[in-house]
Amino acid sequence: MPQLTDLAHEAVSKVVHKGDVVIDATVGNGHDTTFLSELVGTEGRVLAFDIQSVAIEQAEQRLRNSGHQNVTWLAMDHARLAEVLQEEGISNVRSVMFNLGYLPGGDHQIVTRVDSTLNAIHAGLEALTVNGVMTILAYIGHSGGLEEAEAIEAFLNELNSATFETQFNHGNSPKSPRLLIVKRTVDERR
Repeated sequence: MPQLTDLAHEAVSKVVHKGDVVIDATVGNGHDTTFLSELVGTEGRVLAFDIQSVAIEQAEQRLRNSGHQNVTWLAMDHARLAEVLQEEGISNVRSVMFNLGYLPGGDHQIVTRVDSTLNAIHAGLEALTVNGVMTILAYIGHSGGLEEAEAIEAFLNELNSATFETQFNHGNSPKSPRLLIVKRTVDERR
């Protein structure tokens, strides 16, 4: 069975093209940022958020070594996503990726939080283009992780099914991570 990260990358790679604007809402170690940077190419742009500056620094070094220069690094809470999009004059993004939990190898006390994450998801969905995809990989083994995942699932279950398609992938055990994929099918914003 494929890893959930592979399924998330597969869903994103089906819709993202060179020149697109995409978002990594939780940089972490920079794997998704690198993946997105390669997909959009030099003509595209990646907005990369992380509340921990150490994550940004490590990921920036990873990308510097690959030669990619299409990433805007944002050492801030992803809850400010709507504000950043407005400041940057960006109203359409092709993909938004989340890996929720804590920075692997970092301080496990610093974790994503329900309110912040829901704000970012809402802003990301508002900016998502038709056929754009949001992936949310929720790790639930840390304090507050299960509650965050359940709150996100409840929020996504309330989305208009005429506008968004949702897919929930749960692992084999109650402690398994969950992959939530949302695709915009209609643009009712205009």
